[in-house]
Amino acid sequence: MTLVRTGALLLLLLPTVCIAQLEPSGCRSYEPVAVALHGKLIRKTFAGPPNYTDIRKGDQAETFWLLNLDFPICVHEDASEPELNPSQKNVRSVQLVLDQGDYERLKALLGKRVVAAGSLFGAHTGHHHTAVLLTVTSLEQAHWK
Repeated sequence: MTLVRTGALLLLLLPTVCIAQLEPSGCRSYEPVAVALHGKLIRKTFAGPPNYTDIRKGDQAETFWLLNLDFPICVHEDASEPELNPSQKNVRSVQLVLDQGDYERLKALLGKRVVAAGSLFGAHTGHHHTAVLLTVTSLEQAHWK
């Protein structure tokens, strides 16, 4: 009878184990680790120099590309540079850093779901508008809806 109970218990636990394996596998790491992130590619304009507060009051407009993530991520603190790359939780959007020529070549992807690959680093200037940024090595349209 104990064997039957043990088998029934295993059958009850099995769906939980399978579901857990489909969830994201923990926090990401900062550069030089390569990551792939999924989300919608958008363009957003922010206030730039001199005050980084309000375009209508004379600050220069700066337009950047962001990836609004399909699911929030967390990022582990970089032990070698914790001030530059602190731990982050519930990251929902990352600013993308691309080569200058990539903007024209990839602009057809704006507004679409994409996969962006590269390495992460923490915001550290007034030009960084998300807590975590991605230096992009590849950007392509996602092949699912």
